[in-house]
Amino acid sequence: MLTTDSNNNKPSILKNTRETKGLTLEIVHEATKIPMDALRAIEEGYSVRILSPFYYRGFIKIYAEFLGLNVQEMYKEYGLDQPSKVATAVSASTKSSRKTPVGPNPFIEQAQEWSTAILNPKIFKLILRILVFIILIFLLFKTAGCVASHWGKNSNQAQKHSLFFWQDKKTESTKAFEEEKSVPATPVVKHEVLQAQSENNQVEVAVRATRNTWIQVKADGKVVFQMTLAKGSMESWSADNRIELSGRNIEQLDMEVNGKHIGSLGGGERRIRKVVITQEGLTVKK
Repeated sequence: MLTTDSNNNKPSILKNTRETKGLTLEIVHEATKIPMDALRAIEEGYSVRILSPFYYRGFIKIYAEFLGLNVQEMYKEYGLDQPSKVATAVSASTKSSRKTPVGPNPFIEQAQEWSTAILNPKIFKLILRILVFIILIFLLFKTAGCVASHWGKNSNQAQKHSLFFWQDKKTESTKAFEEEKSVPATPVVKHEVLQAQSENNQVEVAVRATRNTWIQVKADGKVVFQMTLAKGSMESWSADNRIELSGRNIEQLDMEVNGKHIGSLGGGERRIRKVVITQEGLTVKK
């Protein structure tokens, strides 16, 4: 290790204070983060050539504050409060030199004080925590903004979907109403027996469903049709003597018997169980 003069071998107040408090150099090093070589140089009164005066002064300040000593007194102890002198050449012919005192620069002194303060581990940790806190607050606000934007987008889509759904429902209802309105009204047969004479000695019947209707059809006693007749569908059957219609909602069928249009067989709460058709006409059985 390269060293300078030993500061006239003056006893170190810093060293004496440390030993009085029962502290080791290792404890001071861990607490202040000052390198061990710099601590030994400060206590013994010499300076390390690779250590700049700026850091040397800062380490003395940190060490003195750690031991509870007056920083300015330590500066005086180590001769750091004296202004520096700069030698300038006056004349080459006389080969003499003149030294001009240069006062301390207040801006440099202030910058050195701030740098020394930042080097303090406690202040450095505080600054680091403040920066981390600011970053966390920024990320929190950014995340909240993204969530609010996503929620608003989903809400708008849900509203549009609901609007389209109700528009479709309204369109379907309107269409169904118009279809029912467009269906021509058929006369309602209120008679239990209706004459409809056949002209070709055949029994004939044709039906049109005004709503979904389940029916069974027998021609001369034989089942020829048994299923649900969809709304708007038409079917016809013929027989030699007799046709029987039975099922649900058959009173809503629009009927034509033996070539004569007779309309529906009932209305309101009237329910018909069976309709018998012969060459003479139609008979309703409840």
